[in-house]
Amino acid sequence: MDPLIRSLKNHLGCTYDDANASAADAVFAYLRHPERFDAGRSTLWNFLSQIARRRAHDSYRSRTSRTRREKDPRTISEVHPSAPKDGVEGFAVVQQRLERLEERIRKAGLPQRDIAGIRVIFLHEGRVPAQEMAEALGLSHLPPGERLHQVRRHTERLRGLLRSLYMEDSDVDS
Repeated sequence: MDPLIRSLKNHLGCTYDDANASAADAVFAYLRHPERFDAGRSTLWNFLSQIARRRAHDSYRSRTSRTRREKDPRTISEVHPSAPKDGVEGFAVVQQRLERLEERIRKAGLPQRDIAGIRVIFLHEGRVPAQEMAEALGLSHLPPGERLHQVRRHTERLRGLLRSLYMEDSDVDS
């Protein structure tokens, strides 16, 4: 376990706890299904370290996705649900915040293409299809590689804009 943990910490920059969990998962995966290891294809070290690296990557992706979801203003009611006794009042508060956010977007004087991009982000709840975003932003004519780059750039810009508009609104409520 120690060489696996050191490898994950040094090469992937994992914390000790994450590296330990990933290494333990790799060892347990091997113990559950030892027949998956083929000594003719690789060494046991390579087999275990590959499993541990994949588990560490999965853990990192899961953690960053959770953090991103928790910071997304559209998921505030799902991530931080109100207490059952505050169900109706909590829903009304979220509804009012969304209406104020909509008003801020209108008052910001954004170009139509930005509003269309924001609409795509809301409709797909953060999982933005590149082709649909490209059509909304008028980027369908670009070559595929450039189009994907531009879609990602504009999507991140629009998400940042939404966050700032939402944060302004939540600052007013405080």
